[in-house]
Amino acid sequence: MKRNSIIQIALFLIVLVLSYLLVESIAEPIRFEKERDRRYAQVIERLKLIRDAQVAYREVRGQFADNWDSLMTVARDGKFKVTKVIGNPDDSLDVLKGIQYETMYVSIKDSIFRNKPIDSLPFIPFTDGKLFLLRAGKIKKGAVEISVFEVEDAAPFDTRKVLRVGSMTDASLSGNWE
Repeated sequence: MKRNSIIQIALFLIVLVLSYLLVESIAEPIRFEKERDRRYAQVIERLKLIRDAQVAYREVRGQFADNWDSLMTVARDGKFKVTKVIGNPDDSLDVLKGIQYETMYVSIKDSIFRNKPIDSLPFIPFTDGKLFLLRAGKIKKGAVEISVFEVEDAAPFDTRKVLRVGSMTDASLSGNWE
């Protein structure tokens, strides 16, 4: 009688442990995906800001930045050239009166990065200061030379899905999450 009770208790404990392990084997991938999605949402937002900074840099300097110092300097201190057209160039009366153009300069920081974390732009969220991998250069498409850039998450949470924006082989500004 005593021996049967001991065996039943041991089997009950084994069933409990196996049940726990079964539930954990199902719950762990779900927790991983939730955490990955939470982290990747912030990484994607940062990559979008970097893309905006690169486009602004190209407007100012004619090509994409190949290092963080140059990109950050233009993002903080650079200015866009904006031309305002006074009159309608498609209206013949306005054309006869004369179309006027007014040129002004607008701060990149104030226009693109208002209330955004510009100083943390090069840093990958959740990595304690690791930098995104930034590359820029030129490629030939037929007879045309095109400026390109690529920014990649150098410390991805999930190595099977490395986030990046731009491309060093194609004239693309899109991210691989889009």
